[in-house]
Amino acid sequence: MRNKGFFWFLTILLTAICIYQLSFTWVSNSVENKAGKKAEAEAARIIEETEADADGTRTYTLNNGVVVDLNKGDAKELIKAALINDDLLGQAEKEVYPVFGSTFKEVKKRSLAFGLDLVGGMSITLEVSVPDLVKNYARNENQPQFRRAWDAANEFYTENGGDFIDLFMEQHAKLNPGKQAVRFFAFSEIDELDMNSTDADVKAFLEGIETTSMGGVKEIMERRINQFGVAQPNIQEDKTNNRLYIELPGVQDEVTVKENLVSTANLEFFETYTLQQIAEGWTAAMELSKDDEVVLEDTPVVVDSTEIDTTLNDTTSISADEDLFDEDEELDFLSDSTEELTGLASYMALMIGDSRIGLVLPENRGKVNALLNRKDIKAVFNSDVKFMWSAEMETMGETKETGYILYAIKVPLDGKARVGGKDIASANRDYNQDEGSVVVNVRMTEEGSDKWAQMTEANKGKVVAITLDDVVYSAPRVNGVISGGNTEISGSFSIQEADNLSGLLNGGALPTKLVLKEFNKVGPTIGADNSKSSLLSFGIALLLVFVYMIFYYGKAGIVADIALFANILFIFGALGSFGAVLTLAGMAGIVLTIGMAVDANVLIFERIREEQAAGKDLKAAVDTGFKRALSSIIDANVTTMLTAIVLKSFGSGPIESFATTLIIGIFTSVFAALVITRLCINWWMKKGKNITFESKMTKGAFKKLNFNFVGKRKMYYMISGVLIIGGIIAIVARGLNPSVEFSGGRTFGIEFDKSASSEQDLVKNELLKQFGDGVSVETKTKGSSFFLEVTTNYLREDESTDGDKLVKEKLEAGLDECKSKLGGYSIEESRSVSPTVSKELVVSSAWAIGLSLLIIFAYILIRFGRWQYSIGAILAMVHDVVLVLAAFSIFHGILPFNMDVDQAFIAAILTVIGYSINDTVIVFDRIRENLRTFKGTDEQENINRSLNSTLSRTFNTSITTFIVLLIIFIFGGTAIQGFVFALMIGVIVGTYSSVCIATPVLIDLSKKVKKEAE
Repeated sequence: MRNKGFFWFLTILLTAICIYQLSFTWVSNSVENKAGKKAEAEAARIIEETEADADGTRTYTLNNGVVVDLNKGDAKELIKAALINDDLLGQAEKEVYPVFGSTFKEVKKRSLAFGLDLVGGMSITLEVSVPDLVKNYARNENQPQFRRAWDAANEFYTENGGDFIDLFMEQHAKLNPGKQAVRFFAFSEIDELDMNSTDADVKAFLEGIETTSMGGVKEIMERRINQFGVAQPNIQEDKTNNRLYIELPGVQDEVTVKENLVSTANLEFFETYTLQQIAEGWTAAMELSKDDEVVLEDTPVVVDSTEIDTTLNDTTSISADEDLFDEDEELDFLSDSTEELTGLASYMALMIGDSRIGLVLPENRGKVNALLNRKDIKAVFNSDVKFMWSAEMETMGETKETGYILYAIKVPLDGKARVGGKDIASANRDYNQDEGSVVVNVRMTEEGSDKWAQMTEANKGKVVAITLDDVVYSAPRVNGVISGGNTEISGSFSIQEADNLSGLLNGGALPTKLVLKEFNKVGPTIGADNSKSSLLSFGIALLLVFVYMIFYYGKAGIVADIALFANILFIFGALGSFGAVLTLAGMAGIVLTIGMAVDANVLIFERIREEQAAGKDLKAAVDTGFKRALSSIIDANVTTMLTAIVLKSFGSGPIESFATTLIIGIFTSVFAALVITRLCINWWMKKGKNITFESKMTKGAFKKLNFNFVGKRKMYYMISGVLIIGGIIAIVARGLNPSVEFSGGRTFGIEFDKSASSEQDLVKNELLKQFGDGVSVETKTKGSSFFLEVTTNYLREDESTDGDKLVKEKLEAGLDECKSKLGGYSIEESRSVSPTVSKELVVSSAWAIGLSLLIIFAYILIRFGRWQYSIGAILAMVHDVVLVLAAFSIFHGILPFNMDVDQAFIAAILTVIGYSINDTVIVFDRIRENLRTFKGTDEQENINRSLNSTLSRTFNTSITTFIVLLIIFIFGGTAIQGFVFALMIGVIVGTYSSVCIATPVLIDLSKKVKKEAE
């Protein structure tokens, strides 16, 4: 080995760097463990000392405003998580690493990040709304010709996806022939456009703003996330799809997170209409609402299709409506005759003589939204009328009815507020001495101050609505001109609520609306369980591999174990250095790497044993063994690397984490085997000590085997043919069970006080009563009989916060009906995936598998120079994939763990492809070598010799990998059992196909070999 000094230096340097990098993780874990013990004691004290209310409820309010029900099983964990978060936030600037003087904030930033499935928390996928982005640049969004083209493009885009800008330009050309698109846009305010700009120029401009739309969004998100006190948020940009992937470890307050992150935080000031001013339109709307919607032909849409807010969560507690109500104010409240009324009249209590149109009970707000969103009802109002709801429910009138207030907002003809978010300089919480209440003071820019003064001058004695994201936060009456640019938003704010609102405004308004595409929540208990199970499986698997290598290879096995330990250190060090997030799937990737990492050592050791058997001395055998094993090691790892790169490119979340650890593991495994193993063996030999590559029990193993693989290939074809045909029949007959990721919808993980396995039908039926007809509900146990996973497509098209809340309310209502048999319950996990994301995942998964096969075909063709090798390898991989799919089709719903087709399953398929090709390439490498070495000899004999000579390597690699997977399957937790089960099947069929399918196909496609074989 040349340059031994350099490689020793490099190994020591890498080891030191990894230990240094991981030291930050050890320090941060120490601080967090102390905070955890402190929070554990405090949470127990809170639960013990909190007394019940008169109705028997026991609640505790966290610092972030979240109310925890202490009677629920997850109460302690929720309180503990919040206390830990508060504690760590308070230590952010304290020095906790005495050697380097680093603060906890600095230490945490440089430590290894853990995914939600290991520590609990939430992840959220947000997408920039391109339709709203285009609308923001319109001169007048309500202009009929622009609106027709925009609505048509948006309808197709919502149902089918695609490129919205292309769709918009196509619809414009179709619906507005001969009219320049630039006329729809405020080109006087856009440097890139002027009145002579062509449609191509407009399209190029819109595509440019779409490309740059992510600029600043990530920074705004980071400022908002700081309000949650998250020590180590993970934010990733996907500029291709205009998406942000955000992980918030330890955060459990999903309502606050959704509202603060999705909100554009666009504060706007509008004039208002009274009921009398829109009386004609309102009367017509009430009449129309009594019957089904009237289809209007060729009627221009003149009102914003998003005019009725559907994103506000009913539980929001911020309101700033000035107290303009009198106790005896006349309200047209519904009496006992309500049932005789129909349409809008049956849901609303109209208000006389004010800017507020009416009061709506919370359970009826969605129904009013649906009516006012009807195209025939929209058409009866003027184009400048836009309806918005109050931010908080109000109680008024003699009947003390409580509900949301509906406002009629007067929108300027161009659709833009006279004073808006760009005019806001800053906001802060304050206290109004006269009113004795908490308020939010808004300071405007110089230009904003002038516009606000002009607006208040024109509206003396009238009501102006102060709105945030189309929700009315305050509706004060203007008593005089407001100059100077300072405006007070008053209302029933708590200190926390005022801080949240001011923080949201100071964080900055987003350039456009963000759409919630995917949401996932993992409870702290599940995260802790996953961490323990993954560490346990990691430790057991590592120990078994260490023992097996020593058992089979004797002293050389000790060297392999040293290299394997260094390999693991390098993997964790690299993950910490690159800022990668370690998830449960990532842990599985590392443990799988342990099983596969020994492959390079096995290849080297088997080659050395062969050279020794041929009569070479130890030094010559070692030199030749390393040299001849190099080609197989490179080929095997490059093919696996190609699959991992495809995973990394097409996957997200846990799939990307798995691919990251696999890619890092491939590099570190090759380095450890070729460098560290060689250094250790050379050092051992230099000391004059003998090193053996077999133990007494394994001496001569696999050396005298001489199976006639070539001659029995037809039998293998028959076996595989029966399995493949049976598998295809099973797939067609039973099908595969797609997860919510591929079908869209919501999944909830629910833990009951009593066993629920025998009561799944009860749970399903009660939920169907709540969700209604035509809704899909699936239930299955997960991990234990006390834990049920519920999946439903109810309101899967509704991606708003309101939709999430309604689904959860109906879910809880159905679960409450089951309490008599199942006792109490707690919702430990939740996940929602939009249908558009589901379609994208299906497409990207198909591309990932297809691209993997194509890349591997090309690589093998280049490396082996004959297409027969590529076809043999591809058919073997297809064979393996079909059998794995068949197993999931046959056993889903039978075996007691998740066997849904999800992203993890696709990762398993791609991993099986990588493993299968790894095995096949090793066999092909030996066939090619022997055909070159023994030219002129019988090719059938050469191929049989090649297959038999690689059996030892095939057995050892397969058995170690399978043992590792079996340990993960048993001890790794229910979350990844389906994933590991697919890999276990893949290892078995992959080992079989590399010997019994790939090589026979190679033979039958090669005329000369086939002729000799027959």
